Amino acid sequence: MASSKKNDVISVAPPHSIKKFELISEYVKVWINILMLNKACKGIVYIDCMSNSGVYKKENEKGEEIEGTPLRVSKIIAEAMTRYPDKKAYLYFNDLDQNKIDLLNTRLPAQTSNFQIHTEAMDANLLLRKIGSQFSTMFKDMHFLLVYDPYDAHIEWDALMPFLRNWGEVIINHMVSDTVRAAKMAKRPEVIEKYEETYQTNIEELISFGSNRDAFEKKIQGIIKDLSGRKNRYYIASFPFFNKHNSVVYNLIHCTGHPTGFDLFKSTAWKVFDDQSSGKHTNNGSEYEQMTFNFITGEAECSHETDDSCYTVRDIAYYLQKKFKGRKDVPKQEVSDYLFEHPVFPVRDYSRKTYHALSDYYDAIIHRETITFLDRS
Repeated sequence: MASSKKNDVISVAPPHSIKKFELISEYVKVWINILMLNKACKGIVYIDCMSNSGVYKKENEKGEEIEGTPLRVSKIIAEAMTRYPDKKAYLYFNDLDQNKIDLLNTRLPAQTSNFQIHTEAMDANLLLRKIGSQFSTMFKDMHFLLVYDPYDAHIEWDALMPFLRNWGEVIINHMVSDTVRAAKMAKRPEVIEKYEETYQTNIEELISFGSNRDAFEKKIQGIIKDLSGRKNRYYIASFPFFNKHNSVVYNLIHCTGHPTGFDLFKSTAWKVFDDQSSGKHTNNGSEYEQMTFNFITGEAECSHETDDSCYTVRDIAYYLQKKFKGRKDVPKQEVSDYLFEHPVFPVRDYSRKTYHALSDYYDAIIHRETITFLDRS
């Protein structure tokens, strides 16, 4: 019986879930060190309000155990706090299932005077309302990261609003595959209400979107912008996660009012996906090249087609070439500033690779401080 109970609380993690664990934990690894070096930041608050048990089984015959986000992140933060004894870290882990929290508690690292862990087994949105009310008191001058990872497409925005409006960051798992599959079949009032609350519109409009995942994603990002109260300088980066059948399961959305976090999350995602913007299975680049004939110049030209769901470094180069072609001695800072505004393309840690792609594919001339772009496609 004990073994059966343990299996009930240890979920199977498919490859795309493991990539999600990697992305969030790798982001936290750099994020916390940047913040701890900021004298104005007294510490961090990390919240995983739908944490599961922290332990998973791989999706294979052996079913080896693998650590999920809560265990990976808690160990990263625990180690970091040993190097910053004058800072504080408060971690909150919650799941509706007490058995999952009980297992998680057996695996978490030991607490110290400046590293505190709180675990709960309650409704996630009630927990967020409780924590959100403490920003101006207990958590003053602290930076937070909230991971909102529901089991389906239901998002309670009133619980998230204090976090979107305060100085910190939010990662939302938008379970778009659930909506695409089930919204059109919703009949029960409580199910219809779930989708209408999540997308802040009526079920008829959602049904009209059909299988258009971009339409659902734009709805979610629009709500985030509105609730943040900072439409112009609030940053959203979204990355799709594909299953083994090459179908999108969810989009992981990073929200922040700080440009450093925005670019850091983008560059971390590209590293986790091996220099791409997703884990989609696709041929690498060559199939996007097509030869066309220019009747004006009488020459054959090579056109480039992109896959918006799985960009490569070459796509970054193409994006820049389109903008700056024919311009001489463009300051690298101007190029970086333009690239920064893209919701997916990274600047941090990718300048060298981007310059190489510009040179290799578009014969750009890379100088110490400037770039010369040739007038070609």
